[in-house]
Amino acid sequence: MKKFLKMFFPHDGIYEVLVGTSGIKPIIKPLGIIVEANELRFKIYKSTLTYSNLEKNRICSIHVTLDINFFILSMLDKLNFNMDSEYNVPILNNLNIIYAECSKVSNADPSIFSVNPLDLEINSNLTRAYNRGDYISVDFLVNYTRLDIYKGEELEKLIRILGYEFGVIKRTSPQTYNLLGEIANKIRSKGFKLD
Repeated sequence: MKKFLKMFFPHDGIYEVLVGTSGIKPIIKPLGIIVEANELRFKIYKSTLTYSNLEKNRICSIHVTLDINFFILSMLDKLNFNMDSEYNVPILNNLNIIYAECSKVSNADPSIFSVNPLDLEINSNLTRAYNRGDYISVDFLVNYTRLDIYKGEELEKLIRILGYEFGVIKRTSPQTYNLLGEIANKIRSKGFKLD
């Protein structure tokens, strides 16, 4: 199963997925899934319904999609979902779904949950999960091309944006971060600080 998951999570990093839980009240919410050396984890704050649900029912549905509309509707509590009859968790039809057991391995806040895939349902074209670091890298590169163009306040603002984006890339996509190392060094050689 874990080798099969490489098509959704092709490299280590943090990917944005939609997670369905149902212990107290069924919900589907965006959550970052941490992928590291074939291990999957969530960091979940104790004050969330997702956390409370997983305390009651450790099974979740992990939806893999690049369609931002699902993420927005989820945040607005406007997703229409069904309940899976076998696992008793909310699901979005026509998306690829990983059913998993989530076991709490730390009691900190946020708590860390180990994610153990149980089953896989392929309902749409195979697509990798959304990785913020990979996608923000395009904006990082566009902004980098403006480094020698902007002056004054615009340049200061650009450096803050580049620093923020580089930090997101470092945290969420180590592979992309390493690839961008040479560009980051060019920015630093001009006297600018990124991190």
